[in-house]
Amino acid sequence: MSLWIQVALLARREFVQRVTSKAFRVTMPLLAVAILAVGPIVSLVAGGPAEATMIGLLGEETPGIEQEMHSQAALFDLEIEVIRFETRTEAESALAGGSVAVVVADEDEVVFQTEASSRLIALVHGAVDATVKTVALSELGLSESEIASVVAPTPMTITTIEERDLQDDARSAAAFVGAILLYVSIVLFGQFVAMGTVEEKQNRVVEVILSRVRPWQVLVGKVGGIGLLGLLQLVVLAGAAYVSAELADFSGIDVAAIGVPIIISLIFWFVLGYAFYAFLYAAVGSTVSRQEDLQGALILPIGLILPGYFAAIMAAENPDGFFPTIASWLPPWAPFVMPVRIATADPQIWEILVAVAGTALGAVALVWIGSRVYSGALLRTGGKIKLREAWKAAAE
Repeated sequence: MSLWIQVALLARREFVQRVTSKAFRVTMPLLAVAILAVGPIVSLVAGGPAEATMIGLLGEETPGIEQEMHSQAALFDLEIEVIRFETRTEAESALAGGSVAVVVADEDEVVFQTEASSRLIALVHGAVDATVKTVALSELGLSESEIASVVAPTPMTITTIEERDLQDDARSAAAFVGAILLYVSIVLFGQFVAMGTVEEKQNRVVEVILSRVRPWQVLVGKVGGIGLLGLLQLVVLAGAAYVSAELADFSGIDVAAIGVPIIISLIFWFVLGYAFYAFLYAAVGSTVSRQEDLQGALILPIGLILPGYFAAIMAAENPDGFFPTIASWLPPWAPFVMPVRIATADPQIWEILVAVAGTALGAVALVWIGSRVYSGALLRTGGKIKLREAWKAAAE
């Protein structure tokens, strides 16, 4: 049997063992369903027609006040309904019950239940002021056109120097979520590699396996099998997020134009980032023999990952900032930062090539370094082994 067939069998063993575990079979569908439910819930909460704001009128009716209320509401882009009350007790009861937002008790009194709304005050004041002026000017004998020229608000042209791009906002939000998902996936499945290594040392299964295959085959098989599981989970969850966004039916946002490139980018950078860190996780995992000692050993990969995660969060807000830009070129952090910069900015081709090449070369180097440490520490039990000792042991 060839060496690589043995590696494939070891990878298959890791994948099947974990994909059939109860934890994965329960949590994976639950996560996917939860993500799928977000879109319809958002659409249900935010997608329905806006409710009309109820305004009450009390006291002697001023001619034309209701029509003027609707005219003013149009200026505020607000849907209103006007209700008339015979007595103040009825009006205050409606305010207390929440059936109306404000009551106009007279030409000079506006009543709120608790906090006054400056928007409604402006609307009511504009309507009352225009109505009173209309009545007064009519009594002076002015024609309807003359009254309209006096009462009508002066038209203003609204100019926006920079139009808000909903696509850019959505792309930034998707890149931010993608960075978090990428970070969680690499850390989670990297820890699975380390935990699996310790588990096999602790129960001495690795001794049986090494009687038939070489240490580097065990390492590559473990990393490959768990990585395939991580890739499967990433694809499923990203796909669920895409479908959820489609179900939400965001107005003015092309979900496909944003979602498909980001999902492809996530998959690509997960493969690179996982390849970079998985062998490091395996190496530090091989230096301990008990799960209780593993957390201390994981400080090294976590300490290396965290700056990249923070840089990715910064890149979502300011993709061309100094720190995110530099971090996106460096192998330990490029898998987290560069996909965010690609989604939210327009980095130069040479920057992307530097990030990809650097991460790939770094992953190759860590395969060699990690394999050597792994080989030197795998059969050594007892207390924690220093990386330097494991390195030397592999050469013996």
